[in-house]
Amino acid sequence: MWHRRPRLNSWRLTLLLAASGLSASAVAVADDPEPSDDVLTVYLHDHGDAIAERFTEDTGIEAQIVDMSGGEILARIEAERANPQWDVVYVQGHGSVHRLYETGQLLDDGWQPEAAENYTEMGREIYEQDPETAWWPVTVNAPALLVYNPDYVDADDVTSWDALHDPQFEGRVGMPDPAISGPAYPYVSWFFEDDMDAGYAFWEKVFDNGVRMYRSNSPVAEALAAGDIWVAGLEEPNTYGEVENDESIEVVYPEEGTPGAARAVGISADTDVADDAKAFVEWMLSAETQQYLTEIEHRNKYFVPLIEGAEPNDLLPPNQFLDEVTPYAFTDYEWAGEVEEEIKRWFSDMAQ
Repeated sequence: MWHRRPRLNSWRLTLLLAASGLSASAVAVADDPEPSDDVLTVYLHDHGDAIAERFTEDTGIEAQIVDMSGGEILARIEAERANPQWDVVYVQGHGSVHRLYETGQLLDDGWQPEAAENYTEMGREIYEQDPETAWWPVTVNAPALLVYNPDYVDADDVTSWDALHDPQFEGRVGMPDPAISGPAYPYVSWFFEDDMDAGYAFWEKVFDNGVRMYRSNSPVAEALAAGDIWVAGLEEPNTYGEVENDESIEVVYPEEGTPGAARAVGISADTDVADDAKAFVEWMLSAETQQYLTEIEHRNKYFVPLIEGAEPNDLLPPNQFLDEVTPYAFTDYEWAGEVEEEIKRWFSDMAQ
């Protein structure tokens, strides 16, 4: 019989976080429900209530959701490392999830979901890099699109990512904080993959241009629509949601490419409810669930299904970029996981 390790209550976890240099607010401890020993606990970002209710309805398995930003999820997992409180993680950033696998934090018992046989071409592009890895892509999107406010910027002035350090936009460039926002790390790391020194040089010029750092993508979108910033890297779902709302935002698809990232799911190596966790993974990768996630009303309702039999939603009319089979440029997830701490630490130092 399985026996779960004792759960940490909120105040004990707060002390642990303080000792590790993280604030309680940074990982949303105080407002989280107290995990139950025998209930599947899922750490995720976005769609929490909709996922929990539908999962229980479809499977009869109770689940409790801890919904935080991607960066907060990863920080909390690290803070809990000696006594994990989670059973499943569903978060943006294939490199970040792979790092959990490489450090032994994901269940690796040889199990693979049957639904993995039904990946689309885009899903297989990620999964088949290493089909024995103990995490699975659920959806993909661009962790950042190059966007601008046409009320303040001419289209001819924003044609490449170099616009982020163009002196004419000094103090009017925005981005999410890679230490807090899940999509921000796969966004910024994309510029480092071919040449680390070139990546540092690029982002140093962006900082020299007075970039404004925000906790997440939503305030970046709000600042862009309001004219507080004029140019930004903004996550794809947020971008299309703002476009749908007729906000003053235009999208550029630069010739040098657009970064892509998988939102992936994995199971804790310390889970005591492995069967329930595996059922959750299978459910997330079913065509029915993937179709459901394209249809729910949510601020980030843009969802790209990776399973055959599910169709993308109609949030945007077709365009040349989205019509491509694999429009995104994915970083190598092993490399992205290896350099994550180094790159995030550099951004934290630069932001001070």
